[in-house]
Amino acid sequence: MSHKGLYQCGLLCAVLTTLGWVAFVAGMVGGSAPPGAGLVEEYLANAASTGTLLYLWGGVLGSLAVIPVFVALAVGFIRETGSILLAPITLAIVGTGFLTLGFTVDVGSSVYYFSPAVAEADPQTAAAMVQAAQIAQDSIEATWAIGSFLAYGGPFVWLAILLFRASRVPAWLNWIGIIGGLGGFVWIGSFVPLPPIGPLPLLLNIVLGMVWLLGVSLILVRTGATEGSRTTETVFAP
Repeated sequence: MSHKGLYQCGLLCAVLTTLGWVAFVAGMVGGSAPPGAGLVEEYLANAASTGTLLYLWGGVLGSLAVIPVFVALAVGFIRETGSILLAPITLAIVGTGFLTLGFTVDVGSSVYYFSPAVAEADPQTAAAMVQAAQIAQDSIEATWAIGSFLAYGGPFVWLAILLFRASRVPAWLNWIGIIGGLGGFVWIGSFVPLPPIGPLPLLLNIVLGMVWLLGVSLILVRTGATEGSRTTETVFAP
């Protein structure tokens, strides 16, 4: 039975996932409150900024669009890796649920719930509401971190290691996935004290993770119809 349509959907969703995380990164580095803004003004400015919207919806897209990619990987490679492949993929899909919840509750509530209420309140009430909103958003950070680690950290590394059993996937591509997944261990910093390591692990996690997802999704599209009968050289031939 051919799963060509599923593999094509997986590749399309890998592209959408990549675009989502590009928007997420752009949102992280773009936009800020005006200098000298007070607590309420800063909160409203950040909630209304383009950067925050890119951060929010880029993260949601990056979280949800990857689910069909994981499903395609499960269907496409389970013959070569064995049923153990379902373990990291299941963990990763569960992680996308936590991650999406984290984005929508943390940032989404700020943009679409708290900020309109703060804007209509008197100054004293608005300040108290901002403080309450920040506490509420901090409380969901654990969910966001768990989801990030499950979707793009430990299980991601496990998945790339298992695909060494698939002759269609070149070793160098799986090493890219492993290094990218190791970058995702930065998310455990929400629970375990980590030394200052800067933004590099996060960038490796996003950039290399997306390269690996795009690569293995392309392999499935180009070899899926023959269920692995082609060689790696054929897959990456022009």
